[in-house]
Amino acid sequence: MEANGIAQAVLFSFLLIVASVWDFQRRIIPDSVCLLIALTGLIDFSPVRLLGVLAVLPLLTAALCKPEGIGGGDIKLTAAAGIVLGFWGCTAGLIFGLTASLLFYLSVQIVRRLQRLESQKASQAALPMAPFLSFGFFIVTIMKIGGNIL
Repeated sequence: MEANGIAQAVLFSFLLIVASVWDFQRRIIPDSVCLLIALTGLIDFSPVRLLGVLAVLPLLTAALCKPEGIGGGDIKLTAAAGIVLGFWGCTAGLIFGLTASLLFYLSVQIVRRLQRLESQKASQAALPMAPFLSFGFFIVTIMKIGGNIL
């Protein structure tokens, strides 16, 4: 991978961390962070990567079906990551990230049942998705650096 690709990967990873921390602490992803991520796609630009925005369609569909389920910040974060990773890279990142969130959620539910702490409020608490999505996008970024291009 050339220097532009490495610089893009480092900046992209840093901005994913920023988005994750914001979402974890405040349950919101600032538009400015999503814009900076999208602009990161210009560092090692390829017009075909613009199609990566289409990877957001499953999240957008889910949000339209159940508006309280997925936030707009998660959708914007995924669209921005699509510009950096392209369609297949973003799709793979979504699969990794959503799988991680599912495994985390199931683990939490098992622990709650074992500890008999099934309070209604705790079981309905929303998970911040940016840390999980960022994890998935980061995995794809590492794969690209390693030469396993998606």
